[in-house]
Amino acid sequence: MADRLASSAPPSSYLSSFFTQLGPNSTTFLLAAEVYPTSIRATAHGLSAAAGKIGALMPAIIYGQVTNTHTKFWIVTWFGLLGWGLTALFIPDTTGLDLREQERYWACVLAGREGDYHGIAVHRRHLSAWEIYVLKRHLAYDPVKDREQKIAELTAAYARKLKDNTDEVPLDEREEDTHHISESVAQYFEQLDKVTRNKALAAAEKAINQEAFIASEKDAERSRLDADEVTVAHKR
Repeated sequence: MADRLASSAPPSSYLSSFFTQLGPNSTTFLLAAEVYPTSIRATAHGLSAAAGKIGALMPAIIYGQVTNTHTKFWIVTWFGLLGWGLTALFIPDTTGLDLREQERYWACVLAGREGDYHGIAVHRRHLSAWEIYVLKRHLAYDPVKDREQKIAELTAAYARKLKDNTDEVPLDEREEDTHHISESVAQYFEQLDKVTRNKALAAAEKAINQEAFIASEKDAERSRLDADEVTVAHKR
């Protein structure tokens, strides 16, 4: 019976299944691994997979009620066009884009500072149509400003690394960005003249101390609010 069914299946059905699995089906996990920021990637990837499973379930339910072949064709056609439209409108092209560069971009986006990022991730060729024509993210692209930002970021990371080395902080307790200080970056700072290097490191250390001060102020404010709540609760 199975042999007769297999022999009766047209070759086009095998080709259709092959090219569907080769292209569109792979996007359900390849795109999710590239376009989402690390902080929400697992959750967003799960939501994408769930949406794909719901999309696979819908035809099984709908086709069970629809018996006309032409009607089925028109149903799948419009769903296919909808998928193409959403992909063309919202999916960016991350080809050749470094994941760490995407993290720099998403860090600014999630912090509400989209205009502060000027790197290659906001070049027109890497953005979706929505980001270009609606959000206008491509206008922030500026290689010169991006280079200055990268130097500032590396300077701060290098200063933290030197501080961690001085304080003998264990490797597993150090901040993540200090793990990416390569030999070439270290050589860059070592080759700077002493005045320039000390000035850059002093500026970076000042920024680090300011961040620590702001964090301590927030902790103190949170502790004060907690104490006030306890006092109010006792009075009641």
